[in-house]
Amino acid sequence: MTIDTGRLPEFLRSRRWFGGKGAPIKSVQVIEQAALAGYTLAVLEVVYELGLPERYLAPLKQGPGGTLEEGLDEDDLPRELLSVVRDQKRISSAGGLLRGEYLGDAGALHSLSAQPSVRRIVAEQSNTSIVFDERAIMKVIRKIDFGNHPEWEMGQFLRKHGFSHTPPLLGGVVLEGAVHSTLALVHEFVPVEADGWAWMLAQFRSSPTPSQAVLAELRKLGERLAQMHTVLASPSDDPGFAPEPIHREDLQRWASSIIGELGVTIAAARDHVPELARLHDPLIERINRLAKLEPSGLKIRHHGDFHLGQVLRSAGDWLIFDFEGEPARSYAQRREKHTPMRDVAGLVRSLAYACAAVELEGAPEGNRLRPARRVFLEGYRAASRVKDLLPRDGDFDMVLQALEVEKLLYELRYEINHRPKWVPIPARTLLSLEASG
Repeated sequence: MTIDTGRLPEFLRSRRWFGGKGAPIKSVQVIEQAALAGYTLAVLEVVYELGLPERYLAPLKQGPGGTLEEGLDEDDLPRELLSVVRDQKRISSAGGLLRGEYLGDAGALHSLSAQPSVRRIVAEQSNTSIVFDERAIMKVIRKIDFGNHPEWEMGQFLRKHGFSHTPPLLGGVVLEGAVHSTLALVHEFVPVEADGWAWMLAQFRSSPTPSQAVLAELRKLGERLAQMHTVLASPSDDPGFAPEPIHREDLQRWASSIIGELGVTIAAARDHVPELARLHDPLIERINRLAKLEPSGLKIRHHGDFHLGQVLRSAGDWLIFDFEGEPARSYAQRREKHTPMRDVAGLVRSLAYACAAVELEGAPEGNRLRPARRVFLEGYRAASRVKDLLPRDGDFDMVLQALEVEKLLYELRYEINHRPKWVPIPARTLLSLEASG
């Protein structure tokens, strides 16, 4: 299909998965394409008036009057993409090869019906997720980068090493050639009761103090995270996953990055939280404690965007999922090894968010956060089995505090741009750090 590139900017702005809606577009070009079941899988390069270009995957078909329509809105294309994985098909593209790779056990996908039912996950925004026969789920990656998608790499590593507390990765669709990237991932679909965010909100709403049963589940969540980090810290011949000692240069680099984010955040918050400016020097002092520590612990591949929305309640236990990392970062940045404490800080901040969210709704104040945080950390530390993985005991809290500041700065910028009513949640915590020193 010949694509009218003049129609692409309008088409992209109409898509919920397109992240550049607020930026003036200079041009959109098709840099790779493959024909599949009467549709065109097009890789689009979007060049903006300001900022770096981005690449997006857009399955397209021609509509009335030459308009462009989303191919995944119909059922035929998702089923054909699934068959590419299931049958490990090889399909020529304009500049290379579209390849299906099947990792699953015999029968995991072949037991699906010939024309499986198709259900779209409507809450998905940055990608498109489709459930087949309520047994397999495909995530079509929309914003793509060069190389293997981090979730493709993480899913294969965790599967190979027998980590059972995640939905199993079954396969994927890979584009090879001039444009090399992962286009889609297929996991086993696991029925769930709720994600961790919805579950935690319900518990915090029901009582101003978490019950012993709730605390036991949060302790278990800490254990599951530690078990995942134990797998990711295991010896590996793959240099992308081999654990490495943390050096002083790492601590200095991480502290410098957080300080850079502090400056950007204070500027962004000038009209929303002007009093944050007076915390510039005290926060720099707090962050610099990280750089001055004696190095300890290991840096490993980690989740990278860990919070309550990235865990699921299933059969009375926790599953960890969605290993793509922070979507705003490049693949190379998402692959960078870091202290596993970064994931710990993400979950601790998520607990604080859930507590603040229910209180903003009008729930009575209570003693929610402190016991929830305490048991999660206890469970995590008790289940951490890898020698020298974590910072030495005396530095654990200091590293955690610095990485919580990093999360707080990200949260504040996010709320300013997307949910101004929630700005007080990270802002109050940041301002409270002035009193705590």
